[in-house]
Amino acid sequence: MTFQNPILTVDVVILTLAEGQLQVALMPRTEAPFAGRAMLPGGFVHGDPATGKVDKSTTQAALRILKHKLAFTPRHLEQVYTESGPTRDPRGWSASVIHLALHEYAVVETLVAAGRVSLHPVHPTPRLPPLAFDHRHLIDIALGRLKAKATYSTLLAHLLPPVFRLSDLRQAYELVCGTTENKANFRRKMLAADALEPADLLIGSGGRPAEGYRLREDITLIEGLISGA
Repeated sequence: MTFQNPILTVDVVILTLAEGQLQVALMPRTEAPFAGRAMLPGGFVHGDPATGKVDKSTTQAALRILKHKLAFTPRHLEQVYTESGPTRDPRGWSASVIHLALHEYAVVETLVAAGRVSLHPVHPTPRLPPLAFDHRHLIDIALGRLKAKATYSTLLAHLLPPVFRLSDLRQAYELVCGTTENKANFRRKMLAADALEPADLLIGSGGRPAEGYRLREDITLIEGLISGA
């Protein structure tokens, strides 16, 4: 019996906050198909023992590809969804395991300066160039996961520097979730959940210092974090 191998890839939606927008990092595609279009960072999963190249998981493959292509390791990376079908790639039946990556702008900006990626707004006002394959759809899937998970977790803190002000964190939630959060309630929920710990560094804004915080864990779940969610 002859087995036909499908095309198996990982594609990573790297999101950051810049200029009051949620922005996605894209790379130029230089090969057919879709040469000349922008694309998500991604690549093939290694699974051939004969070559000695075997990824232990699709998430490991995503980390390997980001390190190789961008010299970048995101602060937060999670598997989101698998999109598959016979018409996604003109080269054959394909499946892509979508991953969501979050990182602070200061680091992603260095990738832009090095010419490795370009940033494009995706929320609340999308301005995306023509994309390869079905990558616009993959971005929408990752955005849906981000918005949903933000309503009950500390996920969005990974868009900020390691030490941040609570006001900056609240504004990130308001931007992504499209809500207006009561300052006192947001602070109370975050601190009551023991999700944050005070940082030694004080962050000044307008000459008025504010206490800095950092995450205790990668992700903390907080029921009812966002009003109306």
